[in-house]
Amino acid sequence: MSSGSSEAYVTVFPPAPPDKSSDGPRIWNDQLLQYAAYNDGGEVIGDPKNLRFTEMLTERFGWDGPPDGKKGPYDYLPLVIQADPKGKPELFDVPLECAPPIHIHHPRYPELSSLNMQWYPIPAVCALDLSVGGITYTAVPFNGWYANTEVLRDLTDASRYDMLVPVAKALGLDADTKPGEAPLWKDEVMHVLSMAVYHSFKARKVAMIDHHNLIDMFWDWYRDEMASRKYCPVNWKWVIPPMSSSTNDAYLGLNKAQEYTLKPAYLFGRSPFQLETKYFGRRDPNKAMAKLVHAVYLAMLFNRCITRFRKRKQPVLIIYASVTGNAAKYASDLGGILRACSNVSFFDACGVNAARDTRVIDSIQSASLVIFVSSTQGNGDLPSLSLKFFASLFEKNGNLLTGKKCAVLGFGSSAYPIFCGAAAHISKKLAESGAEEIVHRGECDSVKGEGQTFFIWTAKLVAEMASMPAASHLVTDLFFSLKENTESRLTRARDMLSSIKVEIFNAGEVQKAAAQSYMTKRRGSMGMMSSRRLSNDLTHSRRSSEGSVLSIDEVTPEMERLMQIIESSRSGSLQAMDFLVGRVSSRTDLISSDNGNEGSNAAIRKTSLVKIDLRTCGNPPYQPGDHIRVFPRNVISFEDLQSFVNHLAWDQHPSDLSLDDHIFVSCSQDIPNSELAVSLPLLHKCKGHLLPLDDFFVDQVALDAPLSMQACLELSHLAADTKDQAVLKGIGLSKTEYDNMCSLCGLKWLDLFRHFPSLSKQVSLEFLICYMKMNHPRSYSISSCKAVVGSELHIVVGRFLYSRGGSKTEAGVCSTYLTSVEPGDEVVFQLESVPAFHYPLDPSSPIIFVCTGTGIAPIRGLLQQRSYLLSRGERIGQAFLIFGSRSTAEGLFHDEIRAFQKQCVLAEVFMCYSREVGQRKEYTTDKLRSNRVVGILRPILANPDTHVFICGSANMAEECKDALREISQDCFDALTNDGRLHCDVFGALSKKKSFSKRNSFTFGAAWKGEPDELDDLECLDELESSIRDKPHKRGGRRFKLGERSASCIMIQAPMGDSLHSNP
Repeated sequence: MSSGSSEAYVTVFPPAPPDKSSDGPRIWNDQLLQYAAYNDGGEVIGDPKNLRFTEMLTERFGWDGPPDGKKGPYDYLPLVIQADPKGKPELFDVPLECAPPIHIHHPRYPELSSLNMQWYPIPAVCALDLSVGGITYTAVPFNGWYANTEVLRDLTDASRYDMLVPVAKALGLDADTKPGEAPLWKDEVMHVLSMAVYHSFKARKVAMIDHHNLIDMFWDWYRDEMASRKYCPVNWKWVIPPMSSSTNDAYLGLNKAQEYTLKPAYLFGRSPFQLETKYFGRRDPNKAMAKLVHAVYLAMLFNRCITRFRKRKQPVLIIYASVTGNAAKYASDLGGILRACSNVSFFDACGVNAARDTRVIDSIQSASLVIFVSSTQGNGDLPSLSLKFFASLFEKNGNLLTGKKCAVLGFGSSAYPIFCGAAAHISKKLAESGAEEIVHRGECDSVKGEGQTFFIWTAKLVAEMASMPAASHLVTDLFFSLKENTESRLTRARDMLSSIKVEIFNAGEVQKAAAQSYMTKRRGSMGMMSSRRLSNDLTHSRRSSEGSVLSIDEVTPEMERLMQIIESSRSGSLQAMDFLVGRVSSRTDLISSDNGNEGSNAAIRKTSLVKIDLRTCGNPPYQPGDHIRVFPRNVISFEDLQSFVNHLAWDQHPSDLSLDDHIFVSCSQDIPNSELAVSLPLLHKCKGHLLPLDDFFVDQVALDAPLSMQACLELSHLAADTKDQAVLKGIGLSKTEYDNMCSLCGLKWLDLFRHFPSLSKQVSLEFLICYMKMNHPRSYSISSCKAVVGSELHIVVGRFLYSRGGSKTEAGVCSTYLTSVEPGDEVVFQLESVPAFHYPLDPSSPIIFVCTGTGIAPIRGLLQQRSYLLSRGERIGQAFLIFGSRSTAEGLFHDEIRAFQKQCVLAEVFMCYSREVGQRKEYTTDKLRSNRVVGILRPILANPDTHVFICGSANMAEECKDALREISQDCFDALTNDGRLHCDVFGALSKKKSFSKRNSFTFGAAWKGEPDELDDLECLDELESSIRDKPHKRGGRRFKLGERSASCIMIQAPMGDSLHSNP
């Protein structure tokens, strides 16, 4: 669980003597993880199932709750272990760090967080004996992982936590069933809480299976058992899920199943109360509680049978390794495409027990093609949870891949020095194993957009599959469909422009229509508006309309249309469903170079500590080391934005557009949303929503993003001036000239009319929606520990500055936004769990922290956690900090670091400065190589329990790794292999580059086709002509690929490109 997942283990202690002369070792608990229960004046606090066991612990062992004396509903019970049947049973507390609880929450229902529901991460059963060959093992604890309905019942059963009514009240449901009414509110509560349980476990990256997949897997296994053995004992009530039971054939198929015991088997052992009586004697009957039914939850997971083999389709195996789920989504999309011609199976390299799963060996052997899809973690590394699998595959089973046809698709960010390093590593290992990559490795860049690259690579892959000797006509048909689909994607914006319609409504019209809609329908709950501004307008209109409802005009057709738009906008949210909205409680500028030069060309350096109040979004849980993904707002003055809007063309508007106006975007073409999400993401996000114009330009679009080459080419047809036409056409047709122009002036959308004045009143909103990019979220390391700061979340943000070669310095969008927020401002964000950078499971482990600049952010959170553990009386190991800054004046949190030293949270701190006046430049690597630091750290690194945390730029992290290798190569290898080296790095882009001068900017490159992906399309054309000449068999006769099949294959696109952070 310390790695953010769960693995199944069984621990076998010595058995009881075969002659049964005495008992064996015993664990008295039913499960290793259970919550206590306390009788508080007739009211039970905690899990009522364990009330009798808790009272037994109090009476027999003197246990009186947690060490801090604070009793609550979710206190772990201590373990009662009797190693010798004649010896004394002993109590062992379960440290909270060994099994951090899962806080039940859901972004759609933030009110659930106020109930503070939680559950332990895994079921670990220890109340069963294992009977094997006449030998009885009395202590055989084992764990599995939960099904969502198991935790759901634990929280809602009347004999357990009985949370049905509290959850209903939190959701605003009426739990008082009236006579003659059906209590259907219970179904809604169970549905919502089931989603919340599943979401909470997945958000923490702890294994959980849903009840639908669980019963499907069991039903497939059961039928196989009946086909091969002709018998299979089943307890119906144990395997049929308590929700949606009839949705699987097992519901009726098992209704006559019989239960009987086959050995070897797990059998119920002695209850803790039998063991208590045997050792202590009978308890006072006046204090004894009535016996409670002992419930033991067995999580049995069975392998799902491979779907029936279809002879016409070749088996293809997709092995994927994903960190955030983005690579897994694209692997699923790739499999969906290839299913038209192949029998596709999947294997998760980051899954539970992936390295020990022998099924993948059989799958590789039987597959005609093995495809590896991997994301990149850190600076070019494989996902940490997949390291064991790939080490096992390439080192122990590398011969499986000899001569095997393979393909590799990687995902990464060009903001990092090692781009798609994980995919490159897999390619290298495949070559060493003797495998054959049939297509050049695909590399999808989150900075430039992944969707188009994914489809181009997929088309190339299918083309190579079509040229394979055993390829069927299904493969070639799929290739032609993909090629046509890819070509249409490149011109999608141009084709869609005529079908997009943007309607403009002024603020007064929207207010009046919203008030009319409210007063006529009298809605009790108005629902979520599609934007914050619209919600404010509606609130204002509701207040103002209460006294003037009789003066509202008759509903005109235009108002009725606007009312329908408002109602349809309420049904969807403009943001993703899992976003959160918090409020800034404070912003403290830690570093600022504001010397009154706001009007100069130099952007201001600034580093700020931003504190976000989480109470407005349900106070979601997080851990030090996790990331926050912030949706930025464009920091632009009202005058500059209004000036930009004034240049837009709008024929149906009598005057210039106002930022107070609202827009409604519709599209006449019926294109699947999944395809729009890739080809026209801004249209996909705004279609069908009514939103203020200033929110559209401030929140939704990337004003600082450069124009694309295709947009420049299309704008050349709109420019009224011949010079502007020539420049736009030149940079739209030549990649070199386009890059030069971007280097010179940035070619930002915000500066469009300043660079090309003749485009004024020529560019429409519809054009912008087709060609502009969306503002995507940026990731920052969380700089706080929730146990210390409560309902706040802290982030440290350094304003990212860069220059294009001239005197003007520019600043990053999101860092400028966050270093400019004021208390009370709303911040839209997502939380991302990063288990690889969490605090070690054992608090006593020695730790070495290495960081530079704002890299102190996650280290600060971890230091706060150490301080909290120390305050709780935990024994913590030594910790050392190597911290690099520019100077003492720009050193971050020096006062807190000194306080940590006084508290003994830090044993020693080594500061180094690169720009301190009067001192030699010293970097973190210099400090790591110094004799004093080497002498101190070498024995620490030799400790097998030591953990090293590094946070800073990717280049800095690699240099620090080299310095650690120099201290001790063996210790460094052990750190890496054991997963004790933790790196949280960010991209390292050069802040200054050497760009060509304006007078060297020339035009004249001949246009040979569509821009952007021209080379890829030409490659597909060559592949098409090469495989057209290859004869294939179809229906018993030979044919040429010119004889196209009439079948139509629909290609479903991914939901959208992944959103990664910029530095």
